[in-house]
Order: sequence, then structure tokens, then C-alpha cells
Amino acid sequence: MKIQSIEITNYKAFLGTYPIKVDGKNLFIYGENGSGKSSLYYALKDFFQSSIENIDLHELENIFVSEEKKGSTAINVKFSSDQEGKGKTRNYEFSSSRNDTREAADTTIRDANKLKSFLTYKHLLDIHHLKKHNSINLFDLLVKGVLKHFRYSLTNGRELGELWEDVESMIEKKTGREYPINKKKTEVNSAIKAFNEAFGELFKPDSPEYILKHAKPILDQFNHNIQVTLRYAQVRPSSDYSALDNARVTVDLLYAGKKIAYPHLFLNEARLSAIAISIYLGMIKRHVQGIPCKILFLDDIFIGLDIANRLPLLQILEYEFPEYQVFITTYDKPWFEYAKGFLENNKVWKTMEFYAQETIEGFEIPCIFDNQDFLEKAAYHLQHSDYKAAAVYTRSAFEKIIRTYCEKKKKKLVFKSRLKDYSSEDFWKEVKPDLHPKTITDIEQYRNLVLNAFSHYNTEKHEIRTELISAIQVVKALNIELKSMQS
Repeated sequence: MKIQSIEITNYKAFLGTYPIKVDGKNLFIYGENGSGKSSLYYALKDFFQSSIENIDLHELENIFVSEEKKGSTAINVKFSSDQEGKGKTRNYEFSSSRNDTREAADTTIRDANKLKSFLTYKHLLDIHHLKKHNSINLFDLLVKGVLKHFRYSLTNGRELGELWEDVESMIEKKTGREYPINKKKTEVNSAIKAFNEAFGELFKPDSPEYILKHAKPILDQFNHNIQVTLRYAQVRPSSDYSALDNARVTVDLLYAGKKIAYPHLFLNEARLSAIAISIYLGMIKRHVQGIPCKILFLDDIFIGLDIANRLPLLQILEYEFPEYQVFITTYDKPWFEYAKGFLENNKVWKTMEFYAQETIEGFEIPCIFDNQDFLEKAAYHLQHSDYKAAAVYTRSAFEKIIRTYCEKKKKKLVFKSRLKDYSSEDFWKEVKPDLHPKTITDIEQYRNLVLNAFSHYNTEKHEIRTELISAIQVVKALNIELKSMQS
């Protein structure tokens, strides 16, 4: 069961109604700051959470909604029973006046929500300051981050993060005549016992709930050649019940079979992120998987990963979660463009770009480009009579096409230390010998006539629409010809 479309109305960053076509595919989104990508994350998260929890949409309404449209906040999601959208479809609405996610006879959304498969970069922020007192303490990262929403039999229907919040709130209570110390001790001990039993079970290697049971195979795919053991010494109250002791999860580490005496010196941010993400994904896999709708949404979690860890994560998602519909967002445009090269020929992935568009009133709203490559963007700007923009995107498409071809064909170019030092001519020289003579003539004609001329400021050059249309068609033909030689 896959999401075909999402329609968001007046929710957080979205002012008005935004239809987002997912087409049953995995979705990789680039979004600049303030563009609404995180609002999409929370919209879907709230949609699924609304199946078990009362969520006040009035508090999440876009602050610029006009008075006559207040109370119209809504999240509508259309599912189909197969990825292609040819099977039976079902629309669910979550709005101030209606909530289809709680229908008694349909548990689809409630079942999907049990996976707790929404992870945002905020859950990983503790990685940046884990190293304290010459050791690594993963406690906050796990309890307040990647496992905050985790629940299983020993959490008694509650989330792990909620059990810990109980402990913290109890220990902070002040004693006095109305709340004597003996009562506080009883309540604190009870809350700590519930938490320790639920959290401590995850660190027992012989337990079916062992935290590394499913995480280790995923971590191994990051190819760090490390073996991790996590140890948890159970939390206890201080002698006067004013603070908590032993809120620690420590790391024992083997690298290539050799024990690492000081893991805090060995585990850089990327390795720590890989460990945390592996634990999170592993704990999702331990859930019952036989449910029709499985969503995995990762919001900006590439922040702590370098390129050597980002590509393995994409492969892990493909091979370990083939039945899931995966949503990924990033604010890193170079990485997005790089990753698109791996995903653009993969039929299960779709890409989108979110931008922040300023209104005449002075505030920003999302502007969404749906799965558009450079040529599609060129056609869009051509349709809106912005010829210069259309020419720039056509020229960018030409450069990308020939660079991609050279990479895949392993063409030998003169080495230059920086990519920006290469010109399109360097790649074009290597591509021309493989092309039909007419293709070469057409490309060179329109490079001089349109692509170069339109892209620069030139008051003596007329920007002629028909020339630009022909240039776009010629670049499309080039792409088709080169792709036929790559297959």
C-alpha cells in the first residue's frame, strides 16, 4: 500500500492548498531553509499520529491564513494498494472537522503509526556534543533522540521517551509538608523501575529485544569494520533523591578485531551518526512487518554524514527496506544533485525541489518543483516567456548530459585538480567522436546561436522563441542518443 498523493492545506509553512504527487514512489527532496520540507515531515507525522492521539490543528495553522479561511487546515493522503496506483485507492482526510485515520473498521493508519518510522536531524543533534570527560555517553541520543518514540511490551503501551520524562519530572518535584520525602521516594523508585526494566532489556544480548540484533547487520553495511557493544548501568536516584545517577550508555569498540581503548578518539561524527541511524533502523525492523502501509521518513539526517556514509545509507534503504515507502529530505544541494545521478534511472525513486518564495506581503511560502530535471525546468520557463532562464537550464542540461556520459564511459580527460576548472568544451571534445555528424552540427549550431548567447547579457541579441525551442529539442535528442549508447 503506497501513498499516491499528499494534499496539505494551511498547515505550518503551507499557506493555501499544496498537492504533492508521490506516485507510489520513494521521494527524495531538496529544500532550502524555510521552504517547507520539514513542514511536510511534520504533516505526514501528525497525519499518522492522529490515528491514536488528539492533535489540535488550530495550533498548527499557518499564521497568515485569512480570517474567513481559519479552521480549514487539513492533510489529505491518497493511497493505492499497489505502487503503480492501479489497485484499489483510498483517500484519508485529517482536518479540524474530520478524521478518517481512526475508523474502527480500518486500522491501516494506526498500524503504520506503530512503526514510529519518522526521524529528524533534531533526534541526532546530541552527536555533536557526545564526547564528555574522555568518554562517550549515548544515553540522551537514544532516550531523547532515536528511541524517544520507541514502544514495545515492556513500555506498557507508552513510549520510551515518556517513561524517561516521568523519571525526570518525579525527581524534580520539591518535597515539603504536602509532598513528603517518603512519598517522593516511592514515586521516583516506581518510575525508575519502569524505565530501567524497559530500557535495560534492550542491552541484554540474549534478549529478543537486544538493541544490536537488527542494528549490527545495518551498521556493517557502512563498511567501517567496527564492532560495537553498548553497556547500560541502570539509572538510580542520588542519596537525597534530588538528582539522578548513572544515566549512561557507554561504548566498547573493536576495529578490525582490535580493541579500541579510547572510543571517543576514534568515533568521529560520521561514525557516530552511522551507529545512531543503524540502531534506529534496526529497531524499526524489529517491529511486526506484516502491515499494508510502511512509511520511513528521514528529515535532513545526512547532516552528520560525509559522502562515504551517505551513499551506503541509500543502498541500505534500498536493500533493507524494499517494502517501505521512503521519504528523504536534504538542504545540501550539491549532494542532492550528486545523489540524483544514482536515483534518476531507478524507477522506485522520484525527486522534488522545495524553494522559499517571498510573497508581496513579505513572508515566505513553499514553491515546489515536481521531479523536474534541467530540460523540464527549461520548458517551464519557456512556457512563461522567461527565455534567459530557459536558455540557462538548457545549457545546464547539455553540460550535465555530456559529463554524465563521460563518467559512465570512463572517458580520459586531462586531469585538473578542481571540477570548476573544467569547461563544457573539455567534455564535449570527448563525446563528439561517438556521435552522429548531424547531432554534432545541431549542437554546435545552437550552442553558438542560443545556449551561450542567451545565457549572457547582450543587448544586441534578440531572444527568439523558435530558436530556443529548437535548442531544447536538440539537447533532448542528444540525451536520447547518448543514453542508447550507455545501455
